[in-house]
Amino acid sequence: MSWLRRVTARFPTVVLARRNLSRATARTTLAVVAIVIGVVAIGTIGAGGEAFKQDQMEAYEGFGGTATVSPVYYMNDDGDITGGISDQDVSRMRQATSGAAVHPVIQRWDTVVRTSSGETSPSAQVKGLAALGTFYDAQSGSIPDSWRQQVVVGSRFADNNDVETGDQLTVTINGSFERTFRVAAVLEPQGFADQLQADRSVFLPFDRLSQLEDSDSKYGSVIVRVDPQTGSISEAAESLETEFNTRRRTISVSEVQEQRERFSQTFELINQFLIGVGSISLLVAAVTIANTMLMTAIEREREIGVMRAVGYPKRAVVSLLLAEATILGLVGAAIGVPLALGIGMVLNQFLVGDPLAFTAAGLRYVALGALFGVLTSLFAGVYPAWKSANKRPVEALE
Repeated sequence: MSWLRRVTARFPTVVLARRNLSRATARTTLAVVAIVIGVVAIGTIGAGGEAFKQDQMEAYEGFGGTATVSPVYYMNDDGDITGGISDQDVSRMRQATSGAAVHPVIQRWDTVVRTSSGETSPSAQVKGLAALGTFYDAQSGSIPDSWRQQVVVGSRFADNNDVETGDQLTVTINGSFERTFRVAAVLEPQGFADQLQADRSVFLPFDRLSQLEDSDSKYGSVIVRVDPQTGSISEAAESLETEFNTRRRTISVSEVQEQRERFSQTFELINQFLIGVGSISLLVAAVTIANTMLMTAIEREREIGVMRAVGYPKRAVVSLLLAEATILGLVGAAIGVPLALGIGMVLNQFLVGDPLAFTAAGLRYVALGALFGVLTSLFAGVYPAWKSANKRPVEALE
């Protein structure tokens, strides 16, 4: 006896269900396509979203045990904007957070950056951060410990302007200061979740930018870092709040870990919403399968009536029709899972630059999509199966 006959003898209901589906090829194909669309929608959105979230979360890795301090600005009676962080404020921060490293950040908006080809980059952000290597890694080149004639650029700036390590950049500030610098390093991609938006930035020597600032409030933000083994960033944040915000709120302190958690929660909600939208396609698939099974039951009323008349029990009729619905779901899932993974690889390459950047959570979404596809088919076939099995043989044979 061949293996096919052995399978037929062991699972006659499944074999009969497959034959019945093959008799209505067009309806069966449409039902399978509906399941495939649902599985692909859930799997692709879930896997791609998780990979993208994981990639963005890596931007926080270099900022462990840190808090960002931003100035709070007010308008005075003369209509002028007041506020900012001065050298004196930085000194107070170091005293208030004894043992913490305080890194002021300079950002200039009155800058023009030109590449060696003479093209300008209007979107470039010129910043200064003394301890740059503490927070970022270099994709190419190396970040100098201290430098005066070199700059470090972000990955997106480098890509958009065809800049590599060793190239020359000319930076003009406020129409007066103009210097040519050599690119010492290109940073690893950070994503939009990065604290300093380093991808689009050009980091100049901190001392050079500090000397150019002619105002007392010259720092746009400050990064405070505490070694988790010797201190607590939460305590440092509380000390800063007490020192600066007793009479009037002059600074805003935000722990990076809290920012990370908020970002993760927000992105998780967005991803779940998108998956919910994609799940609507499975609802459409359920309606399609229910319609297919009802039409099949109507066309086979006499056949089912004969089966019932010769002693075929109701349970057997229900099992046969449910087997047909389950086969539709299994076939749809078997086709949908590879498609979801293939589309997910394309999205991963586009979003994070790595086609295999699947996370465990993302792969669970693919499996969840396949499971929902099978269950949707099964539940969609319950009512047609129940209706056909409970019809009296006499009525079916009329």
